[in-house]
Amino acid sequence: MDRLAPSLIIAGATGYGVWPTNSLEGTLNCLAQPIDGIEIDVQMTADGHVVAHHDYHLSRHATRLDGDWLTARGPLLKSLTLAELQGYDVGTPRPGSDYASRYPYRAPADDVRVPTLPTLLNSLRAATGPRRWLYIEIKTDPQDPEISPGAEAITEASIAAVEVAGWEARTKIIAFDWKVPRLSRQRNPAIATAHLTIPAALAGSVKPLAGGDSPWADGADPRHHGGSDLAAIRVHGGMEWSPHFTEVTPERIAEAKDLGLRVGPWGLSAAEDIDRMLDLGVFSVTVSGPAWGRGRAVPAPGRSGRRPWSEPR
Repeated sequence: MDRLAPSLIIAGATGYGVWPTNSLEGTLNCLAQPIDGIEIDVQMTADGHVVAHHDYHLSRHATRLDGDWLTARGPLLKSLTLAELQGYDVGTPRPGSDYASRYPYRAPADDVRVPTLPTLLNSLRAATGPRRWLYIEIKTDPQDPEISPGAEAITEASIAAVEVAGWEARTKIIAFDWKVPRLSRQRNPAIATAHLTIPAALAGSVKPLAGGDSPWADGADPRHHGGSDLAAIRVHGGMEWSPHFTEVTPERIAEAKDLGLRVGPWGLSAAEDIDRMLDLGVFSVTVSGPAWGRGRAVPAPGRSGRRPWSEPR
């Protein structure tokens, strides 16, 4: 658990505070910054392609078709073929929307298409300098499986793409659905994993199973482990706790250290919050930009946007 090297700086969703979310354009811009890697969210199309996108539906606040904004929530990604999906432009938040106001530093971008995982892996392979990390958040929903890809299929397809690219040593599979890191370890134990945890502010959205356990815990509900999500992660075979940064305290860092767990907080945008996490010695921080960490901040006037818990519909 002790870190001799500096904490890794990971650009969340390809630098979503500055560039188009989960995009090739964002990835290429990130690779020109002093960061150690990028994080993406992935889903699966109807014809089996793993693609980078956060929500299960296309958002009317961030999606255009033939130059026109969607007038209602868009289709499920899993219902579209790759060719159909790439007909949509996802580069610019709808002007004047609340969504756009959250990202005051993001410039408009036209003709931005949802990329495939192999496309983003190829861009990492082609980059000069040291190999960058790729954190892959696999999006599944055990509470509403009808809207999300199956955990087995998307985990298998994601790892297969990583193996083809030869990027196993610099990939981490992360998920709120703890079934995913278990499947990942079974499929390729050489690939790192991290267990995301649902913030306390959203605990009320969890719909317990009949016996009272969380459907997200894959049989390792913290209530069976002294109420500690960290102890549950350790019992589940995990190697890293990945919480929202507001839940990281010195006491929780000490608990993680005692359990042999790394800590990788996410949701960071403000420089002072990034500095606090770095001072605590976390393994990595997932940040939105334009601040990339101590001594690596890009000055920008005004307020910084914080990532919403989910994209608006």
